[in-house]
Amino acid sequence: MVAETSALTGNDARYEEMFNVERETVDHGGVLIEDLYPKLAVLRARSPILAGDLHQSLTGVPNPGTPPRPHYTTLTFEASNKALIDNATYSSLHYQEMPGVMMTIGNTILTMVGNEHARYRSAIQPMMTRQQAMGWWREKWIEPFVTTLVDDIARQESGTDLMLTLCARLPMHTVTAAYGLGSDEALDFRDNLLASMAPHLTPEQRTGAVARVRTVLLDAISARRQERRDDLISRLIDSPFTDAEGRSTHLADEDILSFSRLLLLAGGGTTFRQMGILIFALLSNRDQLEDLRADRSLMDRAIEESLRWECTDPLFHRLAMKDSVLGGVEIPEGALIDVCLGAGNHDPQRWENPERYNLHRAERRHIGFAAGPHTCLGRFVAVAEMTAAVNALLDRLPRMRLEDRGDPARIIGGLQARGMNHLRVRID
Repeated sequence: MVAETSALTGNDARYEEMFNVERETVDHGGVLIEDLYPKLAVLRARSPILAGDLHQSLTGVPNPGTPPRPHYTTLTFEASNKALIDNATYSSLHYQEMPGVMMTIGNTILTMVGNEHARYRSAIQPMMTRQQAMGWWREKWIEPFVTTLVDDIARQESGTDLMLTLCARLPMHTVTAAYGLGSDEALDFRDNLLASMAPHLTPEQRTGAVARVRTVLLDAISARRQERRDDLISRLIDSPFTDAEGRSTHLADEDILSFSRLLLLAGGGTTFRQMGILIFALLSNRDQLEDLRADRSLMDRAIEESLRWECTDPLFHRLAMKDSVLGGVEIPEGALIDVCLGAGNHDPQRWENPERYNLHRAERRHIGFAAGPHTCLGRFVAVAEMTAAVNALLDRLPRMRLEDRGDPARIIGGLQARGMNHLRVRID
């Protein structure tokens, strides 16, 4: 237990290396974009659909890793929502054109469509429901990790960077623990997982990292087939599954391996950024922070508003499978649709003063977790993690405030991964 706690709270330089939003963008060939939403508003005012690559329009360089296809970008809520819901016309098969995705993750629900997607998603969905997130996930992993982390933060009298001491650690350790990996294994595993898809590394380095991730997970799957535990791999092994011929069976090792790589990558990455954005929004709006402190029933609204206001992944790609009309614009078969969740969530036709964070807004569905068949699978676990973390901060650190000295905290990143440059706070 001592080793586990030390690994969870220890001063390991890899936290800063792996959980750095600016470095993540640059290492993947992206361009850092500040003041994103005023730029999107200018484009939206011209048309609900941009005939072109949004990344290139904003930065002057093409979006790295996208194939040479005609590009169209959705800029309104209506157009973005339609492109996400109609997965038959605007397909996620595009991900199969991305060698890095296929090598690192494999064929999984990210790359599947139609009945195949529905069959595989139904095998894991029961473990990712709101009830499971607020029960099994919260009680077994999230709350114990939050208690340990916030206890450690409370001892740091000079203040701390919450991005490194809380946001980076809680989601990563939660999802790796759910797979039966100890806290002392979590950093090594994530280091290899990220290296397996890092374009700045050599092909040999990426291949080696893929092999190491594969070995760890296949060993864990083999061990659980021999002896079940109360973890995600054991549940995936026993989960009912319907194959392509309609027969009742179970997931194969390769299926579980692909699911695992996807969930471990996303679960340890996107939530850390969104959690930082949420805490920053609350600390930057002290009246709303105090409203939440007084009435915790506002927590869901606070979280959902953070996703509307600044979703950490504001752009997803879809492939047009046939000629269509989207937002009044003719889209040819074979075109790449840049579905801009961020622009859709700031559509002034749907939200008044959309660039302001306001947890008291009337509830309206946003697309921060996407929409349609590919709605974020882990959204309820992410909400459970953010709920537990913010509640603990409100309870334990009532004087917590943003550090007003030095480089100010701000949201930065590219179009696929945005988050805080840091979240330095004072707690005295």
